[in-house]
Amino acid sequence: METGIGLLDLLTPHNLLLLLALAGVALGINRLVEAFLDRLGRRNPRSRFALKRAASIIRFLVMMLALALGLELVAPTREVKLATLTTFGLALGLGGQELVRNLVGGMVILFDKPFQLGDQIGVGEAQGEVIHIGLLTTRVITPEDTVITLPNSLVASRDVWNYNSGVPDCLVVTSLYLPLSSDPRLLETIGWEAAWCSPYTLLSKPVVVLVTDHMGATPWTLLRIKAYVYEHRQMSAMMNDMTIRVKQELRRRGVLQEA
Repeated sequence: METGIGLLDLLTPHNLLLLLALAGVALGINRLVEAFLDRLGRRNPRSRFALKRAASIIRFLVMMLALALGLELVAPTREVKLATLTTFGLALGLGGQELVRNLVGGMVILFDKPFQLGDQIGVGEAQGEVIHIGLLTTRVITPEDTVITLPNSLVASRDVWNYNSGVPDCLVVTSLYLPLSSDPRLLETIGWEAAWCSPYTLLSKPVVVLVTDHMGATPWTLLRIKAYVYEHRQMSAMMNDMTIRVKQELRRRGVLQEA
């Protein structure tokens, strides 16, 4: 029986080529599956979230299968497997603690499902749509079209705000700061009209309009319109549309003066 087998003894040119080929195949399978499911999601928008969830699970399973096959290829006997796993575990313990935390965080996200691909989330200062959930990192794209990469250890340990939880629609709150002298009943009526007339409003969900006064160095009245957008990617467009509608109507009625 062989003794003193280390990880370097297994990394022969032949084994390295096999591992590279296996990694390439796994990556290719994941890319093909993601492209296929993404195409299906475009054809069936209401199924987009379920398809994205399936893509994450398939990607994880393919990577686990590739790791298992790679271990089988380079370490065919039980003794060599144990030696490889021991060496790998020791290397992680000495210098890969952050890697382990990210891996654990990725598994927590995958199985506990605080969010999924396509969800609109907020983590600390980062807010946007989840476009990638990997074993080590999660990526979100902001309304300004900026991609933010978050370590999974950070995501798993922070409060996560999920605005739509796996469905296309989500609540949008449009806030407008208006003169204190404004008629609250008029503001409420205009707020309702703006919400019901907006092309982005999901009319099957409730609409709430709130008017509150705030006293301070500069007193003002806050008009808040709470309505559901039919597609969370249109959140910014909906807030912009309702702001324009309310201000145009207030100017028409003389509540706001032209600058």
